[in-house]
Amino acid sequence: MSPDHCILKIVNSLLGPGQAFAGYPGCGMLSPMKIAYLILAHAQPQQLGRLAARLAAPGVWLYLHIDANTPPETYAAMQAAVANASAPATWIARQPCRWGGFSLVDATLHLMQAALNDGCDWQILLSGQDYPLQPHDAIVAKLAQSGAAGFIDLRSLVQFDVRYRYEAFHCERLNGKPVGRWLQKLQRILNRLGLRRRLPHPLREVHAGSQWWMLSSAACRWLLDFCAAYPQVLRFFRRTLVPDEMFFQTLLWHSAFVEQLVRDPLRLIEWQEGAWSPRTFSEADLPQLLASPALFARKFAPDGKIAALLDAAHGSPPC
Repeated sequence: MSPDHCILKIVNSLLGPGQAFAGYPGCGMLSPMKIAYLILAHAQPQQLGRLAARLAAPGVWLYLHIDANTPPETYAAMQAAVANASAPATWIARQPCRWGGFSLVDATLHLMQAALNDGCDWQILLSGQDYPLQPHDAIVAKLAQSGAAGFIDLRSLVQFDVRYRYEAFHCERLNGKPVGRWLQKLQRILNRLGLRRRLPHPLREVHAGSQWWMLSSAACRWLLDFCAAYPQVLRFFRRTLVPDEMFFQTLLWHSAFVEQLVRDPLRLIEWQEGAWSPRTFSEADLPQLLASPALFARKFAPDGKIAALLDAAHGSPPC
């Protein structure tokens, strides 16, 4: 642990709740921690506004990408709902997003760049259907005291076999369409014959995990610099299936930050056998949600019933 980090831990231990500080490299000053929430959404304005209100706190900035396929009237309602929250919000240029495609990674990278341009200490990736399980003070304390470069689900191919997602070519526009399924069947045959895509330089192996993570600004800066230095890596992942579950994991595994990554995104997400989408939590899950050490959970229904129960349990409903 560096001397600067030791000093930072001592300072934070003396501060009250929600008053954690973060130091900036090369600067002798300590400044309030700035958290950038990167939010990917496509619908449900009221639910998005509720999330924004819950996240609003000193040092919090919201960065939002709304799928370009979202109707204009829904987009306008989403902007109005977020405007009611007290946190400053940046809406980045919209692009069409499709399930299983690189467009989701691309939108995330643009959110990451926007947050870095404004300066931040941590970036936390959320969907519009997520919700915090802990108050802001607890989130700040966890990040400030961790000494980590990030919290991310980071698994090897033995733990999470995603080889077919990148050993075959996948066209985002054909995902879910009959011709796309036909091409996938053909490529499975070719894969069995030994014809597989090779990883581009400088990648040596692929790692995978959940799409959702929390990363320090240093890790985010490294990711963007890596993408700029190795455009062939982006081209490779543009022709993969569900790259949002392996792109960031793979790149970070090749970084100097790998030993500083906590292999837990601190999310409560429940998957049902064979499902492509996580289970939606209900009011019956409230005891489990309140007992979880996770910082966030997904996913939640748009009606806001369970979100209201979580707010009441924390004693501070969103404004």
